[in-house]
Amino acid sequence: MLRFFFWTLLIGNALLLALNLGYLGSWSFDTHEPQRLKKQQNADQIHLLSASAVQALTEAPVEAPASIATPDSTPAAASVTATTTAALTAVREPVREKAKELIACLEVGNFLPADAPRFEEKLKALGLGNRQSRSNVSEVTSHMVYIPSLGSKDAADKKTAELRRLGVTDFFVMQEQTNFHLGISLGVFKTEDAAKAHLANLNAKGVKSARIGPRALGAAKFAYKLRSVSEAEKKQFDLIKAGYPDQETRNCQAAANSRN
Repeated sequence: MLRFFFWTLLIGNALLLALNLGYLGSWSFDTHEPQRLKKQQNADQIHLLSASAVQALTEAPVEAPASIATPDSTPAAASVTATTTAALTAVREPVREKAKELIACLEVGNFLPADAPRFEEKLKALGLGNRQSRSNVSEVTSHMVYIPSLGSKDAADKKTAELRRLGVTDFFVMQEQTNFHLGISLGVFKTEDAAKAHLANLNAKGVKSARIGPRALGAAKFAYKLRSVSEAEKKQFDLIKAGYPDQETRNCQAAANSRN
């Protein structure tokens, strides 16, 4: 046992001695700063700068190469930009002016069947083609407050009995063979406002199924629509229209809203 410890210590000491003498080569952890510097690549190109040299480098202004210039700074680019802007303006201005000149849609009338052909003949001078159209117009001459058709005489009798219980006595059952057949008329008025006022009174009494509708329609008449009318065409139209002072000229959209 003692021999084993003796030889172990002897071999260990021999290894340490060989390591210190460099017989076993150099180890990375045993390499100091001078040795590491010697192993660096291109070590001869590393130079130490003084504090003044570092300050001079950091404060020196960086100048762009003279050959590099922004596109907008060149006279040619400025000329191209100005030319393009002028061209776009020249294109847009006539479009704006043309849009201002055109009138989207005019409607004139209501013409009686006897007057319509003569007026239509005069409109041919404008040469509007498919920009001109004619439509039928019916004028409401009165407004009726009514209860729609009840479908049978028994149902109509029950509704009239209910109206009497609610205190409504001014009514009659319509017998005409139309959509109003076996409906109940509660009053006919010249103006829509008067009809609305009467309907409000009936609603206050508990009559909830009544409504307002056109009772009598005037004779069929004709209205003319003129679309995309230029200023020159509008002047010609005004001369034609002067011969029909009783006819109204209106915007097509306003005319549609008034009928609704």
